Amino acid sequence: MQEKVNEVAVTRSERVWYQTVGSKVWYFFNSLTLTIFVLMTLAGSSIFGTVIEQNQQASQYFAAYGEKWTRVILYTGLNDMYHSWWFAALLGVLTMNIIVCTFERFPPKWKGLLANKSPEKFEPRIIDKCSYHQTLNCPGDVKEVRERVLAAFKKKRFKVSSSSREGGHYFYARKGVIGRFGSDVVHISLLLILLGAMVGSYYGYKDFRIVYVGTNMTVPETDFEVRLDKFWIDYYDTGQIRQYNSLLTVIEGEEEVLTKQIWVNEPLFYKGIRFYQSSFGNAWDRINSANMVLVSKKTRMAEGSEFTVGWNEVKQIPGSRYSIRLAGYTADFAYDERNNTVFSQTAEANNPAISVEVYEGERLVSTPWLFLKYPGIFPAIPDSEYDLVFTDYRGILYSGISLNKDPGTNIVWLGTGVMGLGFILAFFVFHRRVWVYVRENGGSTEVKLGGLTNKNNFVLEKDIKEIVENINAG
Repeated sequence: MQEKVNEVAVTRSERVWYQTVGSKVWYFFNSLTLTIFVLMTLAGSSIFGTVIEQNQQASQYFAAYGEKWTRVILYTGLNDMYHSWWFAALLGVLTMNIIVCTFERFPPKWKGLLANKSPEKFEPRIIDKCSYHQTLNCPGDVKEVRERVLAAFKKKRFKVSSSSREGGHYFYARKGVIGRFGSDVVHISLLLILLGAMVGSYYGYKDFRIVYVGTNMTVPETDFEVRLDKFWIDYYDTGQIRQYNSLLTVIEGEEEVLTKQIWVNEPLFYKGIRFYQSSFGNAWDRINSANMVLVSKKTRMAEGSEFTVGWNEVKQIPGSRYSIRLAGYTADFAYDERNNTVFSQTAEANNPAISVEVYEGERLVSTPWLFLKYPGIFPAIPDSEYDLVFTDYRGILYSGISLNKDPGTNIVWLGTGVMGLGFILAFFVFHRRVWVYVRENGGSTEVKLGGLTNKNNFVLEKDIKEIVENINAG
């Protein structure tokens, strides 16, 4: 017997411990302080996500912030903040907070909506305790006044329930009960928006591509490509840029399925992906053509007229037995000794240089780099009395296209619409309740009215005033 008592005591102890912990967790997520903290933390961290460029190479962060801060950025995930574990955890906490708050407040409202608000359940004295109440004496018998009361409330579109007991008639009228659920609808909208943001974050992507006219752009996670057919800039009369445009063609398989002109704020949308015109600029790795001149090594004087060579074109050098091919270009020449490679250290034309191939007949003579700002620094034609000087060039504009796939967009828009509905219910639909007691009072009929509202007493007073006028008017 004692063992059974001890077993029951242990079971109760465990249940109390479990319930206590569960209650603490529940009230933790039901805290308004938690809501404010999470929202402020998300707002603050989003500043870092805006200031720090996302999803870049570590070398770019190192160049911009130095070694110490680069380590901090990479360790904390600020380089890809919206996919970091701590940002996802904050969104998870906010989601739980919203769900718990909704479950805490929704059931009582729902029970109140379904409850049978029968007038049997109130006593006439509660009318005097209402925030707005009024008593009037109406001519006519009780039955007639009772019908006028019902008609007056129905005219104002109140839902009315009534009953009669010894000594009088009782009415309970209500209107705008759905307005009490405005905050719950807003909570649902927030959950939808968070869901859409998570879906877009984990199943979508943002990318940027530099595209040249006539070239195709591969699109991640799709079976189609996009070709840039044309790029041009529109100018104002003052010479300022008005708009820059790209003509894009979608190619699926070998078929051209769609062609559209895009510009800023006018994207191309195809199969869930948007293509935005985001930038343009001069290419740093290619040019349209280069101007050169043949000069004497002794006198440094031109031995002929200036000539132009197109990109990847082979051309005879005027006045000589040599031909030349324009093979490469870099906007800001730099040389990596470790890898023996040439690259452009910036996209700006700070030190433009071209790579050429010089031929004598069919024989390749040299492959020099010619510098626009430093002519003759390297001999272009060895074992010859002539040299080549790079004098000018014509650049190529590229179109900067941003790609954005966000499968959560429709969910976010749905959440935004639901939020608008929630705000309408919360701020423009008022829950009004009115209790009425009708009884015979000497040669007339006494009507007592009292009402309550969750907000905007002015609207309640106006409703009751019009109801009273309709009752008196008969």
